[in-house]
Parts: sequence; structure tokens; C-alpha cells
Amino acid sequence: MRVLGHVALFVMALPLLTIAKSLSDMEILKGAPPLPTDEKEREEFLKDLEVKRIVKRSADCKNVYSNCACNFYKLKDHCVSPVYKAWMVDNCPATCGVCIADPADFKCDNVYPDHMCDIFATRGLHEKPHLQYFMACKCPKACGICNMNIESAATSNPEDVFPQEECLRLHNEKRSRHGAEPLSWCQKCADFAEQVVKALEGSNSPLMHSKSVYRTWEVNGKMIKHGENLMYKFPRVDCQTAVESWYEERHVYNPRHPLFQIEESGHFTQLVWKSTKSVGCAKTDRYLCCIYEEAGNWKSVFRFHRNVQM
Repeated sequence: MRVLGHVALFVMALPLLTIAKSLSDMEILKGAPPLPTDEKEREEFLKDLEVKRIVKRSADCKNVYSNCACNFYKLKDHCVSPVYKAWMVDNCPATCGVCIADPADFKCDNVYPDHMCDIFATRGLHEKPHLQYFMACKCPKACGICNMNIESAATSNPEDVFPQEECLRLHNEKRSRHGAEPLSWCQKCADFAEQVVKALEGSNSPLMHSKSVYRTWEVNGKMIKHGENLMYKFPRVDCQTAVESWYEERHVYNPRHPLFQIEESGHFTQLVWKSTKSVGCAKTDRYLCCIYEEAGNWKSVFRFHRNVQM
């Protein structure tokens, strides 16, 4: 009888434990953006809710919530939402791209094969409410979640405003010598470039390119990879110095063997790449970055012959 009594108490306690866990989840999510509306997706969301209970943001800048949960919120644009942005920065900093360097322990890759995720994204599955959590969790790269997604039009002092028109003029003057059409200004590219130079300046880093996955985002319904040119000069750098330096690499470029020594001539070829249509740049005192839409320097002899005219 005593054993049966213990069993009865245990059975009665199970629903209470479930309720307690549910209440705990709800307390954890206090102030968070709304959960997925689809019932099955909501259950999956709560199951994946691996709260690490970090008291405050660590120096390594990790997500407090699981990457799947944070990816879903980012897909819903909550990283830049006036209502939820502060909560997202505190709880999903790595996913929202507010870390100075590459976020620690943050893997942003498709779980399913890339070609399969690309098909899903092309068919718009990431826009369907009942599939958004699935796509954010299993195909974040294809959904464009992996890029930094920084807000546009950041405020700055008038004396710190980047000389946009001058830098465009310098680019287009060089491009005109190689049969390439003039570039237009891309503000999202400039915002991304600003994050790159701030990261380099703040960490006193060498000229290390950002990961291409962060430079891939949706443009007019297609996932577009963006190119990147970097320049360092002490004590100060400017766009003229950078463009002239990149253009000097033309002497290294060999049109007969375009893939040979591409590491030494890649800044030049990106500068004059014909299918690139826009650019956005930013700088600090010592670092300058330009991001190009779309990327050049595809590892294809045919593409080089078609896009780089000597």
C-alpha cells in the first residue's frame, strides 16, 4: 500500500511538473516577441527553447535563446522592430549581428542540403506562417538570416559623413576605362561596410574579409552574394587612396589566365566587374570597406572574360 501511495503521488505530480515547466517557459519569454501562430510550430519552438540562463551578455556575445528561436524572431524582422529590438539585442545578439567580431558558438548554416533549402526559399516557404519556424531553424542561410541585417540610416556627425558621391565618381571613372557601366549607391551595402570597419578598428584586426555567408542577403526576391574590398592605411585612409591602390593591381592581372594570382589582383577585378551594379562603402580612421552588389571574382574563366575588359 505504501508503494502504491508513492506511485499515486508520482502520477499526480507529473501534470504539475508539466504545468510548472510551461509557466517557467512563459516567464522566460516575458517581454519577448509573439510565439509562432501555428500550433505544431509553437510546440517545436518551445521544445527547442534551450535557454542558457546567462545573467547578462557575455564578452563572447552569445545568444541567450537557442539559435532556432532567435532565427525565427529575426525572420519576423524583430531585430529591427521598434517594439522588440531592445529585447532582441539582449537575448539574441549573435543572430541580430550586434557582436563586434564573429559571434561565439553561433553556427548559421543550413541544416538541410543547400540546394534543397534554396528550392524551399525560391518557392517562398519562409514567407508562409505555418512553415516559418521550420525554415528559420533548418534553412537560415537560404532565408537570408545569416547576414548581419543592420538598420539603415545610422546617425553620425556631419564631419564623419562618408563622401559618397566622391567615392562613386572614383569607382566609375576607373570602370569607364574597362567598358563597365557606372555603379549606383547601395545603402544596405554601406551599412554592412560600416559594421565591418568598426569591427576591424575596434579589435585592431588585420585585413580579414567577412564571411561570405554574412554578405549574402535577399535582393528583389533572390539571394545575392556581395563582394568586398578592404583597405588599411595609417594614420588615415580615404576613398581615393583605396581606389587607386586597388586599381594598381591591374598590372598583376593576366587576362589569358584570369584565375592565376587572383588573390593579388582580386580588388582590381571586383572594381571593374561588369555585372556588379551598385556599391556601398564606409570607413574609420584606418580602415575602409566597400561592398559590391552583386559580387565579382567568380571562379570561372568564362565569367572573367565576360566581366573584366582590358
